[in-house]
Amino acid sequence: MARKALQWLRGKDGDITEELAMIEKIHQKSIESEKNNTFSELIKRNNLKPLLISLGLMFFQQMSGINAVIFYTVQIFKDAGSTIDENLSTIIIGIVNFISTFAAATVIDRLGRKMLMYISAVSMAVTLFALGGFFYAKSLDVNVEAVGWLPLVSLIIYVVGFSLGLGPIPWLMMGEILPAKIRGSAASIATGFNWTCTFIVTKTFEDVIGVIGAHGTFWLFGVIVSVGLVFIIISVPETRGRSLEEIEKRFTGRTRRMSSVANLKPMPMSC
Repeated sequence: MARKALQWLRGKDGDITEELAMIEKIHQKSIESEKNNTFSELIKRNNLKPLLISLGLMFFQQMSGINAVIFYTVQIFKDAGSTIDENLSTIIIGIVNFISTFAAATVIDRLGRKMLMYISAVSMAVTLFALGGFFYAKSLDVNVEAVGWLPLVSLIIYVVGFSLGLGPIPWLMMGEILPAKIRGSAASIATGFNWTCTFIVTKTFEDVIGVIGAHGTFWLFGVIVSVGLVFIIISVPETRGRSLEEIEKRFTGRTRRMSSVANLKPMPMSC
């Protein structure tokens, strides 16, 4: 079965003998490594770095406020007093999110992981600050009817930006950068951490608005995304065009399995 799948992936004329042998060798090593102390492997320096990168990406993905925005879209438009019907706006946001998720798949290997995350973070931060500015002006009783379209446009760009980068790429990179020896346990930790952040953001969203206002909340999300951009620039490696063996050597000096396709998971909001 593995041979057939690999042959289909590489093409009927591709020579898969060496690659298949490497996969079998790495798989056997992975089985043997499971007998070792998993925790001690996780905290080794070479393994800890890719784990921390994965946790960092998961943190900034969820602390960007995406799930709070999606869950409370109708309420946000009501509070904004948008000139566009809040239910229609919510439907538009959902359609945009659906379409842009597929768009990301077509460009992820053309532009690269980091470039897409740059575009994602910048577009999200700008729109969050703009949305915060709208709510701030509204809190000062400024007439915002002339820009009543701003909440919808801002959230459309925000959702598109998320779907292009910070949404799917942390899941993809988790499968690419985590060493094979700790892949299962590390992925479980990263996934659990992701959903913990999701719970915290959605549970506290209205409470935070009550404390610092809607404008302060969106500005807070914008600041977090901006910090995430710095984190991506400094810490996240570009993996486009690199084999998983090359990626792992960068962190650990060892080699691993040949494909991470099985590790690609959906965004927690749809993500």
